[in-house]
Amino acid sequence: MHSATTVYLGSHQSNVIESQNFAADPATFLAGLCGHLKSDGTISLASADGSKVGISAGKSLSDTKRTTFISKGLKVPILLANGFTPTVGAQVQISTTTGKAVSSGTAVNAVYRTAVLTAYDEDGVAIADGAALIDFIGGL
Repeated sequence: MHSATTVYLGSHQSNVIESQNFAADPATFLAGLCGHLKSDGTISLASADGSKVGISAGKSLSDTKRTTFISKGLKVPILLANGFTPTVGAQVQISTTTGKAVSSGTAVNAVYRTAVLTAYDEDGVAIADGAALIDFIGGL
């Protein structure tokens, strides 16, 4: 059943996305976190390590040590930092260390489509801090 106040991480709310797959453990790069490409080709959550590759789509049904990152899209779920409530239409800012959306961080080429949503991970476990949907059709 669809709910306007709930998001299931690891799922796509829109078919307007572009993505890339990387050797990155989904246990570290949870769905909804922003990843960065390091100079050695590995992925990191820290913005100082390299350019943004996108927002993690989380683990796949095949349960491998690879993660898909959405590099462009509409209605893409992003995890929120503790206590942060985004404003619809505001520019998205990403934490320089955690990969979550924050009130003050690194600004990206994306806007909030929703405020805080009740969020569940791919296993159906509730995410305490919630998530929001963002639009970044031109890439981060």
